[in-house]
Amino acid sequence: MTDQSGKMTSGALDIGMVASDLEAMIAFYGEGLGMPRLEDIELPGIRLVQFQAGDGIVKFNQTSSTPDPAPGDLTSSRGMKLMTIVAPDLEVISKQLQSAGFPELTIQDHGQYTLAFIPDPSGSLVELAGAKGFGSSTVLQAVGLTVGDIDASRTFLTEVLGFTQGNVEAVPSLGTDKHEFSAGATTLKLWQIDDLEAHTGPIQDYAGIRYLTAEVDDIDAVLSRARQAGQNIPHGPLEIAPGVQIAMVEDPDGNWFELVERK
Repeated sequence: MTDQSGKMTSGALDIGMVASDLEAMIAFYGEGLGMPRLEDIELPGIRLVQFQAGDGIVKFNQTSSTPDPAPGDLTSSRGMKLMTIVAPDLEVISKQLQSAGFPELTIQDHGQYTLAFIPDPSGSLVELAGAKGFGSSTVLQAVGLTVGDIDASRTFLTEVLGFTQGNVEAVPSLGTDKHEFSAGATTLKLWQIDDLEAHTGPIQDYAGIRYLTAEVDDIDAVLSRARQAGQNIPHGPLEIAPGVQIAMVEDPDGNWFELVERK
């Protein structure tokens, strides 16, 4: 990316979700995964319930409506499908989840790390990686997206948002390759699967993972690049508090990325 303005300044991406059952989601991420709950934020018509997840935040963007989940399977539709969360000990996480009323984890031992998969109450797939000595809390490490055109997605992430392209490796179970992009401490994992419907777009259309938030130093610069690339800007820029601007920009599949600038 030649234009160096509009860089991401936050340490990690925040993950915006919509809960089909808010109390179940609070129990899953708080009691089950052990994420510390932060203070709720009340905005006109919206309540943000927030959990700390390492350098980033998992937040539930709740209104009076409770939409149905988007299909959670990675191969059923395009959209934000998966979160990778790293924890010190999956046996402990499994017991916490059971105490909170969720199923026991089926834990795979891979030698230096353990692995388990579980859908959250809104249908999003959670990949849990256990790494002893990792730390004392759970950390959101990555978000997985099923896309329709990896070249278009790569251009958007690197040229518009300024993220850094990383590894590419085959994923035999999906019959495609995984492409990684780093955004601070967060990795985006993308895989292209052709001819799928998109369950993306406005936040409240579906429950599940709905948007990603990055704080930037120049929101106008990012939006200018998005316009030049032909990307839709459904909201903003809008000043929501003195010195705080937000905007939403769509990627080529219609996923929403929230931009925040604080003066």
